Parts: sequence; structure tokens; C-alpha cells
Amino acid sequence: MRTVLVRFSSLGDVVLCGAVTASLGEVCFVTSARYAGLVARFEGVQEVVALQPGEGVGALRARVPWGGPVVDLHGSLRSRALCLGRGAARLDRQDMARRTRVAFKRPAQIPPLVDRYATAAGVAVAARPWIRLERRDPQALGLVVGAAHAAKRWPEARWIALASGWDGPKVVFGGPDEAEVVQRVAAAIGAEPVAEQGFARTLDALARCRVVVGGDTGLLHLAAACGVPVVGLFGPTTSADGFWCHPGEAVEVPLPCRPCSRHGARPCPIGDHLCMEGLTVERVRSALSGYAAAGTGP
Repeated sequence: MRTVLVRFSSLGDVVLCGAVTASLGEVCFVTSARYAGLVARFEGVQEVVALQPGEGVGALRARVPWGGPVVDLHGSLRSRALCLGRGAARLDRQDMARRTRVAFKRPAQIPPLVDRYATAAGVAVAARPWIRLERRDPQALGLVVGAAHAAKRWPEARWIALASGWDGPKVVFGGPDEAEVVQRVAAAIGAEPVAEQGFARTLDALARCRVVVGGDTGLLHLAAACGVPVVGLFGPTTSADGFWCHPGEAVEVPLPCRPCSRHGARPCPIGDHLCMEGLTVERVRSALSGYAAAGTGP
């Protein structure tokens, strides 16, 4: 029997749903139209129902093939309204624990998001990759230089310095709103720029990457979901707050002010942005050293 799974946004949260779709078996994934083509590639997803821009919950509900189990992995007002009366299992959002963590900087006791997804769905976290790509002798260094929130961005000059030590091919990734910074960094290091509205070119480029470096962003989670080793740069958020769940290395500066927000959306409340400024090229290069291709090195 096909399970209806609901998660509308954002990219990173949607990507991490791949941790349970393969374990569920047959899934109808309900998501925003911008992610429909991507989730169709998840292991276990047999059907996608896409929420169109401006579409109401009632119209969407009429298009969902109800009848099997329902799992709400969003827990928003919209997803609750959609699943009303369907006996949906629901994600434990840990909202209070996360707010308390930001306010009082107490030690994190928040289970990884993929584990909370799995608990809600009643399955085990599936082995990666959650999205299968043709990966044949990947040699490129991938750099996710953008981020939706400015506080999560590493300085452009450091991306350029980091890439200068990699002798193989390089790819610079970003979202459609980050095309300018992607083009600038790519031009400076002789890399392929990828900043698109969809995901076709992004997935093609990820298949050629030996390792991807990026902040706590959706594209970094996408790389990991595809089975690409990742190095995560954490600043206003921390690797202990539930979103870091990947093979690879998290690089961060231990500061008493972290985390300063749940999603990294606030400007630095102190003003020095030391959580990102303190991430040196040397530290990130050291984290990359184990992934260098033969004859190359960061």
C-alpha cells in the first residue's frame, strides 16, 4: 500500500526525506512544485503530487491518492490542514528544544532530523545514496559558495584561496538567486559554474565531484544524499542541532554565542561574525586532505 508523505520545503529538509522514502517502499510524495522533479528521483518514490503556486489546500487535497498510511514530515499549518482526518503520523519538530538551545546555549540533546523523520514514518534510516547517480571516477572539487542566509556565507576570497590548491577540475554551485557570486568565484578559479532554477545540471555536476564543501545549506545536503562525501562549514548554526547527519567532516569554531538562531537567518548579534570569519582556509583544507585525487591535493 502506497504511503503518502508530505514535506513542502525547504530544499535541505526535503532532501533529508530521502532517508526514509527507500525504507517505506512505495511513496507518493507531496511537495512544492519547485522540488517535484528532484523528489521523483528519490529511492522509493513512485508518484509526486506537486503543490502549484497559489494553489489552495482544498484543491491539493483532492489530487492526493489517499488510502494508505500518511506521514506528515512538515508539521506546518498547511500540512496539518492537508492531512486533517487522515490519522497522519507527524514529525516531532523539537521546536521548544531548539528555541531553548538558541536562547540559553544549553548542550544539544536534539536527535538528528533524519532520525526524527524515521521515527515518524516507523522505519529505519535508509543507507545512502538516497538519490542514485552515475558516478564514474569522480575527480572534481565541488564548492557550494552561496547560502539563503547571509550569516552562513563564507567570504568569497576564502573560497578562491581554498580552490587554488586543488589541481583537478572544480565546480561552483549555488541557487538561482546566487548566480552572480557563483560566476565570480568560478571565473576566478577556472571552474564550471552551476546555478540553475531546477536540478538537472546540478545533479549531473555532483556525479563528477569527488567531494563537496559548503555551508549548512540545502545543496550540501543534496550532495550528501547523492553519496558524495561532504565537508560542512558551520557558523551561526552548529553540527549538533540536528541537521548534520552525513559521512564527512563538520568544520566549526567553538564559541559561546553559537547557535545564535535556529536557521542562521539573523545577522550576527555581536557584529564580528567570528563563527564564519574564524573558519580559516587552512582548517578547511585540512578537512579536504583525505579526499584529494591521486596526483592532486588541496
